[in-house]
Amino acid sequence: MTAAVGLQRPERIFCRETALVLYGVPLIAVPRAVHIRAMGTSEVGTRPLCGNLQTQAIQRRMPLRALAPPVPRGDAAEEVRQSYWRAVRGNTHTVEVPGITYDNGAPARVKVEPLAMVLIDTVPRMGKQEAVVALDAVFAAGADSRGWLTVERVSAGQVTADELMSAQQWLWSQRARSAWTWAAEFANPLSESPGESRSRVLIDELGFATPELQNVVRLADGSTARLDFEWPADGVVGEFDGRIKFTEAARLSGARAGEVYWNQVRREEALRDTGRRVARWGWDDLADPRRLEVKLLREGVSRKRPR
Repeated sequence: MTAAVGLQRPERIFCRETALVLYGVPLIAVPRAVHIRAMGTSEVGTRPLCGNLQTQAIQRRMPLRALAPPVPRGDAAEEVRQSYWRAVRGNTHTVEVPGITYDNGAPARVKVEPLAMVLIDTVPRMGKQEAVVALDAVFAAGADSRGWLTVERVSAGQVTADELMSAQQWLWSQRARSAWTWAAEFANPLSESPGESRSRVLIDELGFATPELQNVVRLADGSTARLDFEWPADGVVGEFDGRIKFTEAARLSGARAGEVYWNQVRREEALRDTGRRVARWGWDDLADPRRLEVKLLREGVSRKRPR
């Protein structure tokens, strides 16, 4: 659908969550609209996609939303909007749309705002879990030694600390600035999946001590294990088990999913043999934080503050 919008009107520039999807940034939920940047005040608004693109039912679920630029309060709105539009026009990126090609095999490409501007305009509007999922992935990708976002984590783009700092001029209110600052400071490039990112937010909100990420421990047989989470002072290991983790491990190793599962069971036994306790949780526990809380308390994870 995004490809259809962009290819029918090549001058359109995608923004907000739609642009994040095109950059390959993981989101918790599918965007509820196709977001484009309104390049004039008369374009602002929500409208159905063109009738020949999708059925009316899909149009109602996924409208086309043309959004005005973020305008910081206290500034002359029109002057700020014009400045933003100039910045977008001068720095628009072109990215490939995954899975969409022309008849000649060439990949379909559409225009998006620079990633730094997309993040500044989108992250402060998100809930904490959504914001951290996105920024963890971006910061992890940015940790590549070349300074480019890696294909494995975030495709088709580049963002630097200087670009993010410069884009903060578009934070439109103190509340937006506070939300951005919290998310940027909480984000950690060591999180390796959306599930781990969501877990970190819930662990913090439940009042538990901050875990260390991706620690490596030596097992009795001389091999090593890398841990999703560890509370060394409590002697507790935390492992997030997402279905994607098992599927990906099976794909990379060539083993069946059942074999991967039993390998994980043996791994947990080996971790317990080191004297550590192991807390495991999955997506269902993230959907019901009380379940996660019970599991962490059962294994003895300490609180950093009383609830």
